[in-house]
Amino acid sequence: MTPTRRPPKRSPFAEPVVLGLLAEAPAHGYALFARIRNDLTGVWQVGMNRLYALLDAMERAGLIKGQAEQVGHRPQRRVFHITPQGQRRFEVWLRTPSHSMQDMRIEFPPKLYFALRRSSQDVIELVRAQRDACRHELERLTARQRDAQPDDGYRALVYDFRIRQVRAILEWLDVCEAKWAAPERHISAPGETEFREKIT
Repeated sequence: MTPTRRPPKRSPFAEPVVLGLLAEAPAHGYALFARIRNDLTGVWQVGMNRLYALLDAMERAGLIKGQAEQVGHRPQRRVFHITPQGQRRFEVWLRTPSHSMQDMRIEFPPKLYFALRRSSQDVIELVRAQRDACRHELERLTARQRDAQPDDGYRALVYDFRIRQVRAILEWLDVCEAKWAAPERHISAPGETEFREKIT
């Protein structure tokens, strides 16, 4: 008997990533795919079919709106625009820190990508909000470690491992703020110029 294939696990931040790209400029599906492939390598990847299915679902949900457009003699393409509802959802996602460190490792890199493309103030706000969440998690883990049974060496080691991870993340967040949040610094993410040329 052939085993049933499970559908691929849906990325929890797939919609916000696409919304963030469309918040900067309307784009057709292939332009979005190319930008994700070029700019977000190592952060997020998506197949072409999966992206079009996602765009269809987002349009049905009212987050984006597509319309057929034609430029010169090129074939018609369906260009997607973000809606006010989609813009609100993206802004909430961008400004809400991850309270789980596992989620933070997944979500923070694309959030940082979009903040870097906006302004140093956006980077400062993003980093500081996430730092506060990390400090809260560090306090929680430290309390758990302190309350662990003296003879439970395994649990103590696990808490020590997680505490060291959070401390490393906090140190990295300090580096992010120091490096990228200089006043009046123009910030441009990789691929910005190339993408603008592709959609014009």
